[in-house]
Amino acid sequence: MKARVQIAAARGWAAILLGGLLACLSARASGRELLVVFSSGRPPFSFHDDKSGDTGIEVDLMRAALQRLGYSMKTAIAPNSRLLLAVAGGQADIASAVHEHGTDGKGVYYSDGFIEYHNIAIGKRERRLDIRSQRDLDGHSFAIWQHGWQDLGPAFQAAYQPDPSGRFRGNYHETASQENQCRMFWADRVELLIIDRTVFSWFRDKLAASLPTGAAVSYYDIFPQSTVFPAAFRDKALRDRFNQALRQLRRNGDYQRILARYRLGG
Repeated sequence: MKARVQIAAARGWAAILLGGLLACLSARASGRELLVVFSSGRPPFSFHDDKSGDTGIEVDLMRAALQRLGYSMKTAIAPNSRLLLAVAGGQADIASAVHEHGTDGKGVYYSDGFIEYHNIAIGKRERRLDIRSQRDLDGHSFAIWQHGWQDLGPAFQAAYQPDPSGRFRGNYHETASQENQCRMFWADRVELLIIDRTVFSWFRDKLAASLPTGAAVSYYDIFPQSTVFPAAFRDKALRDRFNQALRQLRRNGDYQRILARYRLGG
């Protein structure tokens, strides 16, 4: 049964990509519309909304940058593992915020940093936790996204990578989605969250109807650097022009204004 579900899901995203590709072939021939693939289920950065369609910070930023270059955008949603494959295989012109990236080549060209996650530790203020460094996480339970141990630098990875049998330290808890991560925190199943602050504020607002999310919180900025992801392009010249447009969005404040629209309840 699980295998059938996985096959159906794979066929589903492939059909979406193929449908999007066929729908914009004539427009792409004139060079004015591009097919951009975004990650599924990554709110508020990229997600599908029944009213708004494919939406989120990445979608708005990508649209703003491409409009500066004179392009319109057709969107498709796919799992993280399929983003680069869609570009390399010619099913999409651009993949947004790819997590697995390397050097340019083989028909894929990477932009400057497009999306930035600034991960912090968050605890309820009433707990009065003394968190001043990563070492202070020892002895406190926390929830983190799937495979998070490999995303926060070498010191964190050394402390929290699974042992040879695949087991994690007792205070480390991974979740399949960041919504579940936030649910664990508000339900007091863990003492701390490790999460991007924009993602936290988004789910704090969205979960308010079902969980007591109004408690005061403390933010612990204990990770030395943000995690930055590029976009991937099939065309090198377009990538170069996109980098220029992205720099303009940052300089004129549009980048931060788009980001601020999704910062709810923080």
